[in-house]
Amino acid sequence: MPESSNKHKGETSEKVGPSHDLNRKPRFKWTVELHEHFVKAVNELGGPYEATPKNILKLMDDEDITPDHIKSHLQKYRQSKDIINTTRSTSKGLAKK
Repeated sequence: MPESSNKHKGETSEKVGPSHDLNRKPRFKWTVELHEHFVKAVNELGGPYEATPKNILKLMDDEDITPDHIKSHLQKYRQSKDIINTTRSTSKGLAKK
């Protein structure tokens, strides 16, 4: 049997709500100043591979930053350092030829 007669072909009964969850906090934005503070903390702790998110968080002492923010940013920071180091070593190898 067909569904209700007031629906047009191809329509569904699901309501379409907002594309975001109202209970979620707004996305965290790393400003230039926050990133500089992050880099300073990382360098004080011996660099991106020696620094831990917990220690970075302690040094930054910012109540808006969560451990997850630090973990994610540190991971991206480490990847950017890897890319820079790989590019430099590749460039040096090409320069010698």
